[in-house]
Amino acid sequence: MNIGILTIHDLAFHPNGRLCEAAQKRGHTLVLINPYQVTCTLEKQFPGMDGSGIKDAVNGTLPDVVLPRQGSPMGEYGFVLLRQFHAMGIPLVNSLKGVTIARHQYITLQALAAAGIPVPDTCFVTRPENFFDAVVRLGGYPVIAKQPSGMGGDGVVKIDDDVQALACVETLLDPVKGLLIQRFFPPKGRVDVRILVIGSRVAGAMKLLPAPDDFRTNIHQNSRATAVDPPKEWSDMAVAAAEACFLDIAGIDMMVEKEGVPHVVEVNYSPGFRGMEAATGIDIAAKIIDHAAGLSGLKSWSGQKNIKR
Repeated sequence: MNIGILTIHDLAFHPNGRLCEAAQKRGHTLVLINPYQVTCTLEKQFPGMDGSGIKDAVNGTLPDVVLPRQGSPMGEYGFVLLRQFHAMGIPLVNSLKGVTIARHQYITLQALAAAGIPVPDTCFVTRPENFFDAVVRLGGYPVIAKQPSGMGGDGVVKIDDDVQALACVETLLDPVKGLLIQRFFPPKGRVDVRILVIGSRVAGAMKLLPAPDDFRTNIHQNSRATAVDPPKEWSDMAVAAAEACFLDIAGIDMMVEKEGVPHVVEVNYSPGFRGMEAATGIDIAAKIIDHAAGLSGLKSWSGQKNIKR
């Protein structure tokens, strides 16, 4: 079976290398597809593909299933390509709808809130005056400011006063893309958890501790991770969050206040798993490959595979 990974990285990138290793152990071929080296085509009403990014990867045979793992760098062309795969009958892990939701942090929170899943109090603003109105609405400083497409803790800042707020407005507030302003959860007594969901089941969970002098608990920000056996409430909430965002595979980031109230703060459709494997000893790459292989027999509406040679 050919399993395609939509990515701008090579095999030296940890998730790609581990997924390739797991695929080979199971007798599958893993191919890396750089979206910016692929041309989408419509000829005689049939969707197809051309270009070195697809030919070099699969030698003229399209993948049986595709995992979108481009993450936050995905531009509009990435979504065009995902729709093209769908139109050609190639299953996606995750779905086009799921990637569209999870790519934008506020749209993610909208989907979670609509499903009854607790999320942080949040305002989405596009103008400086609305930024300061949001601070008042959220009860004053400190607040958290987030870029809507940030991942791994990038583009996330803690704002303690008007001086920092003005600097944030000048550097981060894009009037076209907007900015999320969220209630701040004090680190003292707080538990931060990443739960990985694969196929509506919890595949692994870890507790994250921030690096000294940092409020963020992302692995990319040098946080420390330890395995955790999440209580049923947390596991059920993580699975519900993935389903609310229409994702087969999702990294669910939760903050549990000292009173024990959990909130889902982020859903990642392309989660890294180096920290999860190191903390838990679980072969996450194998679980992802097995899930993808299980979807390979499904076809979308057209069932048409057409690669231009």
